[in-house]
Amino acid sequence: MTEPANGFNRGQARIIEAIAATIIVLILAALLPIIFNSPTTTLRSQVQTNTEWYAYDILLTAISNPQFTYYVQHGNWNAIRSLLNTIVGPQYDWYIAVVPYRDIVVLTSVVNRGNYALVPLSIIPSVYYAPPLGMPIFVTSTSASMLSLNIYAINSLLGGSYSINTSAPLSNVAFIQCKNPLETNITQCLESGNVRMLSWWLEFFDPRTGVAVVWLNATGNVYMLVSNGSTPFNVLSNSYCQYPYCYPIGGVSNIMYSSFTAPYNNEPQFMNYYTQQSLSQCYSSGNGMYSGSNYLVKILTSGGTASGQSLNAPTTASCTLPVSISSNVGGINAYLIGQLMTSIPGTNFTLGFNNVNVELNICFINNTCVNDYTGSIASASFPMGIGNINVIETYGNTHEYLSLSINGNINTTQLPSYYYAYILTLSLSLDPARCGIDINASIYDLVTMSSTSLSYFYNLTSNNGLNCTQLMMNPNITSISLIIVPGSLLVRQSTPQNPNNNVVWYAYNATTIVYDLWVTPSPTTSYYMPITTSYNFELLNKYNMVPPQYRERFFLSGFAPTASAYAIIQLSNGTYYLVYLGLMSVAGG
Repeated sequence: MTEPANGFNRGQARIIEAIAATIIVLILAALLPIIFNSPTTTLRSQVQTNTEWYAYDILLTAISNPQFTYYVQHGNWNAIRSLLNTIVGPQYDWYIAVVPYRDIVVLTSVVNRGNYALVPLSIIPSVYYAPPLGMPIFVTSTSASMLSLNIYAINSLLGGSYSINTSAPLSNVAFIQCKNPLETNITQCLESGNVRMLSWWLEFFDPRTGVAVVWLNATGNVYMLVSNGSTPFNVLSNSYCQYPYCYPIGGVSNIMYSSFTAPYNNEPQFMNYYTQQSLSQCYSSGNGMYSGSNYLVKILTSGGTASGQSLNAPTTASCTLPVSISSNVGGINAYLIGQLMTSIPGTNFTLGFNNVNVELNICFINNTCVNDYTGSIASASFPMGIGNINVIETYGNTHEYLSLSINGNINTTQLPSYYYAYILTLSLSLDPARCGIDINASIYDLVTMSSTSLSYFYNLTSNNGLNCTQLMMNPNITSISLIIVPGSLLVRQSTPQNPNNNVVWYAYNATTIVYDLWVTPSPTTSYYMPITTSYNFELLNKYNMVPPQYRERFFLSGFAPTASAYAIIQLSNGTYYLVYLGLMSVAGG
């Protein structure tokens, strides 16, 4: 990074570089966009113990004002200057730059192959814990990687004839890699035929923000192929694919099929995805579960009346499904995409793991390995039972509630509104450093983009007598691993016969649709794209859209910021801008 001008020092430059890297990760990989929802601008306290934090406090206050993006889009720089004069303390001179994001960022190492361009991604398994004495590292799944990509940002950087389709989301995209995933010369692999097309699956795409969540059957060096046509280019046949997504190599979820009328919903075989066939056991007569063309199952449960009327549906619909994951060192996750069609207060919807155990596997110096160790190091028998773990939605009169139930112990929180279309997640992950299991439940609202989560730590030391310290420090043990083993997956909906303890004189059904349901080992999500960004002050000043007379408060010579802050905003027309704020103390601040 070039040494900044106007009084920046090397220490400040390193801080800026670190902050800049963080922001680029956020803009390219964050599931949620920046949401401007602050109705007013308030004057923040001028007594700050950390000037850097104060700079960010000021900048976030400014851009959170819904008028800020309007001012930028319409060039009302005088209004922005007045806004900053209001919220920045008088002891500071300030400087602001609003720079088109594309002017300072470059997507490097893109391989142009004529019919398509290749954008490199490096997907790295995440390390949970590295114990001493050469014991194995706990990592995420090496077969299922989850990527969150901002398609609008990537398109703004690609340019030329290459653009990811957003009307039929990602339909002209494929993913490839060298047969040796550590190989970095994709051109050589293509020319020698030493390349493979990767199975992939689009979980969802949000056209408001450009964020797409994609699952891949790979780690290592991966390349996103962006075709210049309406379908991807098949590098194995050296021709365009017959169908979008190069179906069935790639495809979309049922929720995407329903939302975009894209009949390319596939069943990703590299994940434990529950299909119509696997759910067929749930469709028995009168059990309240029904199949459909663009979803997995529709669940109906009936609230009855005092006279015993019904709508041909049971009060509880329940289905248990196998969990076919042989190895999940690191953790296991369950995902469900659903939609609430009609609700009745008191009705609850449950996604859970039944009869969860943790298997302890120990190998000794003499090359023997056991998974039911009961020696003096650990007093309890193995596998270690945790019990039933459920995440539960409950519909109330005015709010919806999210609960996390651990073998009968329930933690509940109130959701801000009803989540009509949502992603429900239940995750169990090993925490060897604390000798236990992190249990998390979350719900993400696909309509409002809000989310809520609950967590619980299950201590294997106190609950099962496992002594992790003694195990790790035992010289006779060469390796230790913990495997989370759920007995089955539970999907259930229950509706009260007589909600609110009142007599009712009509019958009604609660209806929920499950679009997609799958279970994976904890996915690999650590990855990066080759982005080069320059935050050199002179470059920011060069491309600054703010006219010189509005850029600074006092227009002092030799502006040398005491602290700086950055943020990225998106205007209503989809363009991105970097906002830079610099503060310089003029009164001992």
